[in-house]
Amino acid sequence: MPRSGDEGILRVDHLIGDLYESAAQRDGFLEVFQTVAEALGANVFHMFSWDSVRNAPQLSIYTPDVRWDEVIERYDQYYGALDPRRRFVEQANVGQLVFCDEHLTERDIARSEFFQDYQIPSGVRYLMGARLARPDSNDILLGMLRAPDRPPYTAEERAAASSMVGHMQRSINLWQDTRILHRDAALGTELMEQLGFAVFALDRHSRVAFTNVAAERMLRQTLCVRLRQGRLAAVHADQDATLQKTIRHVAKTRQGVSLALRPATGAPPDTFLNVTFVPGQEARAVFGDATILVTARQRGSEPLVTARQLQQAFGLSTAEAAVAEALIAGKAPDEYAATAGVSVNTVRTQLRAIYDKTSTRSKTEAVSSMLWLLSQRSPDR
Repeated sequence: MPRSGDEGILRVDHLIGDLYESAAQRDGFLEVFQTVAEALGANVFHMFSWDSVRNAPQLSIYTPDVRWDEVIERYDQYYGALDPRRRFVEQANVGQLVFCDEHLTERDIARSEFFQDYQIPSGVRYLMGARLARPDSNDILLGMLRAPDRPPYTAEERAAASSMVGHMQRSINLWQDTRILHRDAALGTELMEQLGFAVFALDRHSRVAFTNVAAERMLRQTLCVRLRQGRLAAVHADQDATLQKTIRHVAKTRQGVSLALRPATGAPPDTFLNVTFVPGQEARAVFGDATILVTARQRGSEPLVTARQLQQAFGLSTAEAAVAEALIAGKAPDEYAATAGVSVNTVRTQLRAIYDKTSTRSKTEAVSSMLWLLSQRSPDR
């Protein structure tokens, strides 16, 4: 494995700014994240979110320049189901670091098919992992791994990693949202609108300098956000205090923050925001010299496409098209099953048929594929 050696842990405070700055750029984040992982004592990192329907990763990204394609494919196809560490990470609190040597003895390792036939021959042994929250999506599992010829993580390394978990979580969320924005820009404004992203750009006085069509629509609904004296505000006072504090924090630190807003006290989150600093003069100029970018996603908004469109474009059955329509609207399989009065197993069967007919492997891929194809056609509503 690359990047071996045990030269002692470095201070990572100076890397925090680089982490956020690279997350807001088109390229370079994974390289900086690898530098952070190495500073914390790891050889490589792997981040992924798990698709329970397919029992396989939905997102799977790892250290650049590591030739892990075959290793990950073997994990997807067989060894992932045998991985004894995943349940420790999945069952831990969000942001809580889990160390495999605290749960598995040397005897466990010696008797484990996963470790003896797969993990150790692949060049890694010790795991430092955490479950990181991704708003309105599957949580991301992060594993920082070190080679079998090195000892378990030290107390100093564990303490340093614990201090970095929050920064890693926020930077990954910022990077994911930035990737989506760049992808949407490449695919065109029409697809960006179909994906339902609302974009608010704020100037240095926190006044709204730019909104896209989805953002204007969100403001008209006034469920969670509105304009107040030209500034973006949350409808409810307690949440607005949090939003304004977040905007000031991002403007001061240039570190992105994610938060969720509720339409009413006790109601589930409805609007998911990511507040980031706009890096670079060219990027700021695109948004009217704005310094803060707020991207928002709403849950339960009006359908982006109709079941009829999906049937015609992909040859879905009536039942499959209804599931696909709900999927694009952001409903979870169990949520749709309860609404439609069918079993979750039935919905999962229909999901597998959707994946097959759209030549995709996950909910995210299927939604992107369906919206991309339909965005190239004239509306038929």
